[in-house]
Amino acid sequence: MSVAYLKLLGPEKDEEQVYPINSNETVVGRSSDADFVLNDLYVSRHHARIVRKNGKYQLVDLNSTHGTFINGQRVEDHPLRDGDQVRLGRKELLFGTRLSDLKPSTTAGDFDKSLAHFSAVLDSAEYSGLSDLEKINFILDFKYQSGQQFSSDETFAHILRSALNISGAERGCVFARHGDEPFRYALGLNSQTQVLSESKFPTSRTVVAQVADIGDSVFMTEGIEGDLAQQQSILEMHLRAIACLPLKGISAESDTPELLGILYLDSTNTMHALSGLDEKILNKLAGEAGNVLEKLEMIKSFEERKKFEQEMAIAYETQKSLLPHSLPEFWNFRFRAHSEPTRHVGGDFYYFFQPNPDKLIGVLADVSGKGVPAALLSSMLQGALDMECRTGVPPEKMLERVNKLMCERSASNAFVTLFLFSFDAQGKGEYLGAGHNPVYLYRASTGEIEELHSEGLILGAFESVSYNSRPLQLDPGDVLVVYSDGVTDAENPQGEMFEEERFLQVIQSNASAGVEVLKEKILEALDQFTEGMAQTDDITFVLIDAGKQQTTES
Repeated sequence: MSVAYLKLLGPEKDEEQVYPINSNETVVGRSSDADFVLNDLYVSRHHARIVRKNGKYQLVDLNSTHGTFINGQRVEDHPLRDGDQVRLGRKELLFGTRLSDLKPSTTAGDFDKSLAHFSAVLDSAEYSGLSDLEKINFILDFKYQSGQQFSSDETFAHILRSALNISGAERGCVFARHGDEPFRYALGLNSQTQVLSESKFPTSRTVVAQVADIGDSVFMTEGIEGDLAQQQSILEMHLRAIACLPLKGISAESDTPELLGILYLDSTNTMHALSGLDEKILNKLAGEAGNVLEKLEMIKSFEERKKFEQEMAIAYETQKSLLPHSLPEFWNFRFRAHSEPTRHVGGDFYYFFQPNPDKLIGVLADVSGKGVPAALLSSMLQGALDMECRTGVPPEKMLERVNKLMCERSASNAFVTLFLFSFDAQGKGEYLGAGHNPVYLYRASTGEIEELHSEGLILGAFESVSYNSRPLQLDPGDVLVVYSDGVTDAENPQGEMFEEERFLQVIQSNASAGVEVLKEKILEALDQFTEGMAQTDDITFVLIDAGKQQTTES
């Protein structure tokens, strides 16, 4: 399968990064759920999509706010060629199909050197007119582009020190957004820059709520009058001045400014420094502080994305290790299999065990959940199945023991659907399932397809469960199709599912040609139907062709 690359171009070589494009659909944007995250406020959350089809690449704009450009020309849907320069927001990227021409040059060691140089530039005479917050905003932006850690407390303290100096207030605090919850007390300082805990800093919640509700600044700096002056908290604290300002910016999940924090200042004396234009200075400070919080949110989003990707890499490697390195060689039976995990890594796996030269056991399992938990549960399940297969117990007893183990050892919301089958050299055997979808058996003698149903409950739901097997007979030329529901639930861009009817048509039309052809036709049909769209569930199937009649004496 072909792979292409996007190289992020920075003003310095140290800022360049290379991203591989190795799926049929790749979303580029500012959101943490994009495939490639570009941390730029002028990049929309889902800005553009790169579509790969038949080895060629197409760049599609996703109704972005600031447009998508190739070689300086704005495009909506345009082919990508080697050497094309792509601009999304303020980001410049180079597209190519050869990694040798797009070598990344970012190193962790160079970052500190670059940051030290950048800080020195900011302290130079050319930048002497910048405020401290403007300087820290530049450095934050630089750190953010490089995906570095940054302390939010350090930033809040800098905001408060500047606000206290400008206003002459006695105390100040910052309320920060915390997910979908109301604003939380983040940090408080007094005019001597001593840290104040929330319990030692009662505030006028009415004023804070008003700013949170309307999004505008509130200034009462020459005495508090009206209903507010009669509030119990203000009377108890003997407050004579309050200033409360919104800190606005664009978050990682939005394309328009929103409230990211609230700056609160108060004093038992009047804030004499705020007469006239000084309110505008504080509003300017709040604007700068909002930009800083904007960067902090983007950094946090970027770090969460990196952590998620690291976890997914672990899950992917764990899941990959569960699949057989090679398919069985069992008399004249022919095997083909395919497992394609989603970008979020699910828990599908298949497994074969041969207790003796004349018997084969096969399993296909679909573990609930995604990521590391699903991968770990899959690993535990495969280990338990392997141990049970070696004991030689009947398959009904095998599943009862595995189910009991899962109920005892796994989380209450961890479940598994499973299909287990076995057969000998003559194709005679049995099958049973645990909540799994029907399995298809193509009969070569009639050209018809049988559905193999099983009544067993899913594994991990109830401890006291019994399972019953059913007879299986694979005659010469028959094809057994075992699959997970990710096949039939595969979706196209219109939201339609592949479903059983289409799957059966593919099997009916191609099973007689053998499992090699059938596998390719299934994948081809899925690719054409989904149009390369990323799926939300693993796509896994196992195909077994009974071949010629077997004899153990031959």
